[in-house]
Parts: sequence; structure tokens; C-alpha cells
Amino acid sequence: MTAPAVAKSCPTCGAPITREDLSLCSYCGSPLQLGGAQENAEAERSLNQERLGKMPEKEEWSAAMDWEPLMASRYPGGSAVAIPLLSGSIAAIITAWVFNYVAGLVIGSVTLITLFARHLRQDPVSPLNPDAPLLKRAAVVLDRRSETEIVGGDGRTTYYFILEFADGARGEFRFPGRGATFDLMVNGVTGVAYTRGADLLAFKKIRV
Repeated sequence: MTAPAVAKSCPTCGAPITREDLSLCSYCGSPLQLGGAQENAEAERSLNQERLGKMPEKEEWSAAMDWEPLMASRYPGGSAVAIPLLSGSIAAIITAWVFNYVAGLVIGSVTLITLFARHLRQDPVSPLNPDAPLLKRAAVVLDRRSETEIVGGDGRTTYYFILEFADGARGEFRFPGRGATFDLMVNGVTGVAYTRGADLLAFKKIRV
């Protein structure tokens, strides 16, 4: 008996299928019919599906479903440096105002202006599929990877999370880094995933 042919590209957007263990397109987030890969995903439901099925019973569920994420996100760039610089510049301005130190006032003002201008230069992350609907679904993080590029002297890290949903579908979703202070999702964590196409806009953790 000849094995059924496995699709090599997404039937919706035409993007190449690089992983047969995923049942959602890694570019547009559309469902894929991958035969054996889909059957294997259904066979592995067990524990994850049990956990996700209990999530609507949690008291945080209603608030998470009512919440709306931002349409687009910004890379924080040098936010780890900007926060202490901002605090220092505010302190310098206050000191200058109290003690009438002209130099301190000038330095603090210039620092604040520089930080504000730098923030404006940070481009929003362009959505991969802006016309896709916003979906709010119970999900568990299966795996993640990251890619880092240098833009304008700042390192921009993009994460890619493989999520599994309550219906057994699995997909990889792009999530821009939020800086060193952001509590990034780890493997096995559960919560509500807010996705648009293959973009993960936000993830609200709900323990089950």
C-alpha cells in the first residue's frame, strides 16, 4: 500500500512546510492536513488536553478572555539601559531644580530627550498576517527557540513558541522579545494565547 503524499507547502499561503509535527502553518497560522503528523498529534492529546480542558474552570479565565492585547508590539531594544538612565536623568533634573545647578538641568533634559527620541525610532513589529482574526485559546508551551539580530546598535531577539491548543492543534508562533525584565514563558506553562495568524501577541499564564 502506497503511503499518502505529504503536502510540502501551506494550501492557504503557499509557505513551505518545514516541520511535519505541526498542524498549523508557521507563516499564516492556517490549519494543515498532514495525515500521519495530525494522527500522531491526536494520539498524544492525553495529559495536555486534560489540563487545557480544565482551564475554563479557573477564576482567571473570564478576565483573560475579556482582555484585548495591543495590535502591534515594539522591540524594547536597549530598555535594560534606558530604565536606569531615565531614573538618573530625572534625579539630575530634580537636583538641578532644588540647588539651581544649570549643568545638571541641561544634562538631565538632554538625556530625557534622547531616550524619548530613541523610543520613537523603535519600529513596531510588522504582523505576518494582519488580516487574520484575533484568537484567544487555552494553550500549553511545548518548545521555544530564538533568533537575535543587531539593528541600529541594539540587539533584537525574536522568540518562536510551539503551542498546543485544546483541540490538539499545534503551531509555531512568533513573539518579539520584551527585554531582560520580562518573565518569558517556559516549556510546560499553560495559559491563554492571543494569536493573530502566526503571531503570538500575548500570553496570560493560568496554572492548571
